[in-house]
Amino acid sequence: MRKTKWLILVSLIALLGVVTALALNVGRITPLAMTTSDPDMLVPAAVKADPNWKAQPAPGAPVTLGWANIRVNTDNSTAAQNEPFVAVNPTNPQHLVVGANNWLDGNGTFQVSAYVSFDGGLSWIASQPYINRNASRLNAADPTVAFGPDGAVYFGFVAFGPADGAVAVSRSLDGGRTWAAQSWATSFTSGADKPSLVAGGSNLYVFWQSNTALMGRVSGDSGLSWGAPSTIAAGGRYAAPVVDSKGAVNVFYTVGNVLKLSRSTDKGATYASSTVSGVTALQPRAAQFRAAIVPAAAAGADGALYVAWADGRNAGHGNDILASRSLDGGASWSAPVVVNSDTGAADQLMPALTVGADGAVTAAWLDTRNDANRVNYDVYLARATAAGGLGFSFGANQRVTGVSSNPNNDPTLQGTMIGDYFAAAAGNGVVYTLWTDTRNNNQDIYLAPVPVTRAPND
Repeated sequence: MRKTKWLILVSLIALLGVVTALALNVGRITPLAMTTSDPDMLVPAAVKADPNWKAQPAPGAPVTLGWANIRVNTDNSTAAQNEPFVAVNPTNPQHLVVGANNWLDGNGTFQVSAYVSFDGGLSWIASQPYINRNASRLNAADPTVAFGPDGAVYFGFVAFGPADGAVAVSRSLDGGRTWAAQSWATSFTSGADKPSLVAGGSNLYVFWQSNTALMGRVSGDSGLSWGAPSTIAAGGRYAAPVVDSKGAVNVFYTVGNVLKLSRSTDKGATYASSTVSGVTALQPRAAQFRAAIVPAAAAGADGALYVAWADGRNAGHGNDILASRSLDGGASWSAPVVVNSDTGAADQLMPALTVGADGAVTAAWLDTRNDANRVNYDVYLARATAAGGLGFSFGANQRVTGVSSNPNNDPTLQGTMIGDYFAAAAGNGVVYTLWTDTRNNNQDIYLAPVPVTRAPND
């Protein structure tokens, strides 16, 4: 998300004295457009007191599911948490590290937090990865997490304040409980946003978007220092990197109305770009929270590459989740398939992808199908089944959330932002799905450990 306007918002929130959701007198937020052509990228710039504000949870009784919905953040405040990112330890599928934005400080700043579980998400420990704070970069957001081959955990984020942001990467040697080192992957004068981390072999890769291009850097010493920056693509946005089974680095991103792939087979020294698919701008939505076409990507042990994105091409059907697969390292792609199986005009947004040890791919996403007004949302998932050759399809859509969320049911952000993305990762026979949830009358991060079996014909 674009960060420079948020300082005004959170400073005003601090002056209002946020104590509890019922005590907060907050009104509507006036959005101001950023320097971008994307009408969805709106940043709240002012908060007006409204003594009539009150909790407004989504209607409807909870539904019974075969798995729990577990709150990840450990605070009991009314502060907002959103934009979850998750990584699972490849040597211990019970070990999860989640990153999220939070407004816990209550002093006019907002931060990133790490949440760590060693029991498959049943219990959580919170930690603070922003350890080398820069005096002019008090705020932090856009978390990204990766496990390195040495077992270390890496946490990337963008730090910012009155000026454009810089990307920092912190390292933990005890599974995310504490953070031992932090480096700055970009300068304070270049401007940076929306970082993404991925580990491959002995290298750590970080990608971010500047005002003009998608950029990348490589670290060969566990994130302590970084090589020269590379321009991945002029105008590129929303990097989604994965390292495939052959060690190639695959960076998915959008440029205008095109979904692209830049691929490196020489450890990030050079990249070759190709087109995956055209994309269509999102249709108008009833809910006011911002959303964009942010790709999600995954790689299978068999070398297959997967990418999913929200798309507005099916007019009258709402925004859908589309997915495509490549079996030849990105040289060719299957025709995009619609993942969601609803027949109405509901919106599906914010996809996440993961591939399990069984080779099956799971997609999860935000879904408004249970609200005729297309405002309240749930999370759904589906598993892919093969159809021969490049073709593949997704099976039954499963509801993940036991309670719907009203995006407006939060005293801090009031429905303007629930996150530019949700998250998912595969464990051992389970898919961990994470989202921003408002059942507690504020934004929390929730997780569902959904048991999965290999999809038929996969």
